Amino acid sequence: MTVEGRGQSENPSTAPGDLELVRSFVNTLDIEAGTDQLAAPQSARAWLADRGHRLGRAPEQAQLRRLIAVREAIREAAASRGTPAERNAIAALDRIAAGHPVTVRLSAAPLPFAPAGSGIDGFVARVLGIVAAATIDGTWEQLRACANDRCRWLFYDHSRNHSRTWCSMDLCGARSKMRTYRDRRRGEARAPLR
Repeated sequence: MTVEGRGQSENPSTAPGDLELVRSFVNTLDIEAGTDQLAAPQSARAWLADRGHRLGRAPEQAQLRRLIAVREAIREAAASRGTPAERNAIAALDRIAAGHPVTVRLSAAPLPFAPAGSGIDGFVARVLGIVAAATIDGTWEQLRACANDRCRWLFYDHSRNHSRTWCSMDLCGARSKMRTYRDRRRGEARAPLR
């Protein structure tokens, strides 16, 4: 079994519960591979159907743009913790959420927020409800984007001290360490002899 194109034999990146839908939604864009499952109406419809969100017809371009805006705001929020960029991404999500209401259902454990609408708007409301619940229960802070700007794959940080940086130590972590090593060697080669 591979991890969504990442080549790992097991997936240490899976988020708990419903937050996995958010992680998987953001990872519909694989920056490194140059593939986007939300780029075309039919592939977006198939991706949504695979996750139990059936649409009567394929989404329109305006709906795809809305899905992509939500996806990228979530990615930016996860990639820029504690920075003005994170605050901007959260503000963008707040603006989107204003047009996608959820209802509170106390009997609907573990997720008390349910979309008030259907179709693409219902899916957006569902995702934002999951993000809201994750901010309340503390799991949101562990959903991170890979530090490699050419990757930015979302992963859930299960590490003991919550300090994981890359989607995979074997891929992006190794590449970063190799790049640092090469840069250090180049710097040493240019340094004047004493």
